[in-house]
Amino acid sequence: MARMSRHAATFRPPAPADLFGRERELAAARDLFSSSRLVTLTGPGGVGKTSLAAAMSNSLDRAFREGAWFVELGAQRSSDTIAETVAKALGLSAQPTVDAEEQLRRHVAGRSMLLVLDNCEHVLPGCRRLVSSLLTASSELRVLTTSREPLRIRGERVITVRPLSVPPKHREVTVGELRDYPAVAMLEARAKAVNDQFEITERETSAVAELVARLDGMPLAIELAAARLRSLPVNELLDRINDRFELLNRGDPTATPHHHSLDALVRWSYDLCSPDEQLLWARLAAFSGSPDLSGIQAVCGFEPLEGTKLLDALDGLVSKSILLPELTRGEMRYRLLETLREFAVERARGSEDHAHARSAHVEYYRAWATQTARSFFGPGQVDSIQRLESDFTNLELAFSGLLQDPGRSRDALELASSLRFYWISGHLRDGRRWLEKALATDATESLERGNALWAAASVAALHGELPIAQGFLRRAGEIARSVNDPRLAAHIATWTGQTALTSGDLEAAREALEAAYKGHTDLSDAEGLLMTLFMLGFVRSALGDHQGVSDACREAISLSESLGETWGRSYALWALAFDAWTRQALDIAGELAKQSLELKRDSRDGLGTALVINLMAGIALDNRDPKKAAKLLGVVAALWTLLDTETRAFGPVLASRYEAITRAAQDRLGEDAFQRFYEIGRRLEPGPQMHLALGCADTAEREQAGAVPPSDLLTRREREVASLLAEGLSNRAIAAKLVLSPRTVEVHVEHILGKLGFRSRTEAGVWAAQALQGKE
Repeated sequence: MARMSRHAATFRPPAPADLFGRERELAAARDLFSSSRLVTLTGPGGVGKTSLAAAMSNSLDRAFREGAWFVELGAQRSSDTIAETVAKALGLSAQPTVDAEEQLRRHVAGRSMLLVLDNCEHVLPGCRRLVSSLLTASSELRVLTTSREPLRIRGERVITVRPLSVPPKHREVTVGELRDYPAVAMLEARAKAVNDQFEITERETSAVAELVARLDGMPLAIELAAARLRSLPVNELLDRINDRFELLNRGDPTATPHHHSLDALVRWSYDLCSPDEQLLWARLAAFSGSPDLSGIQAVCGFEPLEGTKLLDALDGLVSKSILLPELTRGEMRYRLLETLREFAVERARGSEDHAHARSAHVEYYRAWATQTARSFFGPGQVDSIQRLESDFTNLELAFSGLLQDPGRSRDALELASSLRFYWISGHLRDGRRWLEKALATDATESLERGNALWAAASVAALHGELPIAQGFLRRAGEIARSVNDPRLAAHIATWTGQTALTSGDLEAAREALEAAYKGHTDLSDAEGLLMTLFMLGFVRSALGDHQGVSDACREAISLSESLGETWGRSYALWALAFDAWTRQALDIAGELAKQSLELKRDSRDGLGTALVINLMAGIALDNRDPKKAAKLLGVVAALWTLLDTETRAFGPVLASRYEAITRAAQDRLGEDAFQRFYEIGRRLEPGPQMHLALGCADTAEREQAGAVPPSDLLTRREREVASLLAEGLSNRAIAAKLVLSPRTVEVHVEHILGKLGFRSRTEAGVWAAQALQGKE
């Protein structure tokens, strides 16, 4: 093949504008070539390594006197002929007395050039040998390779090319926000190339977001899916995507054979694996999402892949980019793309080995969830919550396996109720679905069913479904009497107190909670005590017993500190803060609320976070800051929408006080001003929500201290961009409005964030909405 700048070859690299979301990789390659002579792009098949290498070649071509030369090795069948292929691509004539490798060594000596070797994974020994030889022969040569795994040559620097980013699950986005995700931008561009009438509308945002997520953000899969949008609407394509290997079978006829279809590409990857790696790949089909090492060892580590053999196979799949390692909160997890998982499922379906792995998967996650529930109120609490989030799809898969086994209905009840802390932290819809399914599988009066009933009652109560919650508790009470279990009876009493509070019967709530407190104390049940004490403290506050609030909550805090947990402590602090607010001890209330929110940030307790921020809005209002109160109320509204509940679910005492905050803020600001600040809060992302609620210094305070006004740090163009961010426009929309390229706008946004110390475009937009009014 020929020098890239002349475009004389049959291979034509895509123009840089055709790349989506690869700016980081392009910049990294330029930086690495300043200190390293060999850079390898690794990543799974179809992730776009070839396109990225071609774009890099184009951008670096003029940096070398002899330019950049691109050699495609996908059709190679032997490592022994790599040198001949490269020599031919560079236009060198064969010499009978000099072998091709020596000829190449003489050719590159003293030449400033970039050599690109694409698709090296199946001929790694030959590539490794040739690249080492050529780099030794010329100090001015630079080599860029693409491969599923590194060459492992001294001095090699590796850039991992990952799938394109996709919109987050379970979050509504506008069309403009959707297009900011590279996977969506690519789908739209490719679809328009084959169907000029294609357009993403507001009606299709959720379907488009789900489609690119189901395709793993993989460029090849997106290319193939976009071709189908010539004749299928997005919703119908999404409905059929389960048959992706049959549906996405029409690739680019000019591409190398293994890129013609998704099926061919995955089979190519499979054939490159060793027998042990293929076996582990098949067993990994038992998982969903990204398992950790302990999970993989427990589920996949049976004969003949035990001990070191399993670890070697795992390393091999990582090195070949079949598994993508992901470091999440300091924990290494291994992601098998859904496309690769489905391929493995098809190959393993019906085999005894797969059945063994599935059974081990169900048992591992059932046992882990049960143990997590028993030890939840202890020092590993935050880690447990984070792992529940990370492993939720695997827990759901294990739960499904239990439901399908008639002999394990009690295990299904136990698993569903073991996740009760996850459900009531803000996953009420999932909790209701799981618990109802489990309860429908087994109507036998058992301890497991009784526990599932009171867990279901807690979910229903916090969802605002009081009659349903009371019905669950009545049935749980019948079981408690039948099996004579005092622990079950005590937990039923706790949630009977909560439902009484929700109905507004404070005396009944206090009576039930005091009975629950006695029962949990007799059993030394830390979970029951911590859940009961803060509720009891709140009820006592509502009844005007301020000393009683302090007694209950201080006992909860002392117990929490002795256990090393934070969940119960955060709620006890909230109840104390609420009581201080009702007494207008605002400084005390503010400090206690801040402490509570700090703890909830780590535990990801969405429900508790909404309650505390709502309280902070009342404190801000009483501290004569109605603007902040309005913004915090907007944050709360966004949280309640996300959590699918509302303040009324917590009873008339709390609801009436919290709703009064909104009315008072509206009266003080006026409806228009209130709505403006309320919308600012409602649009904030999780990080900025916490930043606002925890009361970091604002712009006015910095100016009074003599700091330069932040708006003066920005250029005129940056202020224009910031003002459009305040309107919620995407980078592409801003580019169109200001007649700039999207990349230029992206650079401006990066400068704005850097100069002002913000972490997101939303945070910058919120600042701009206030700070730049009237400046342009």
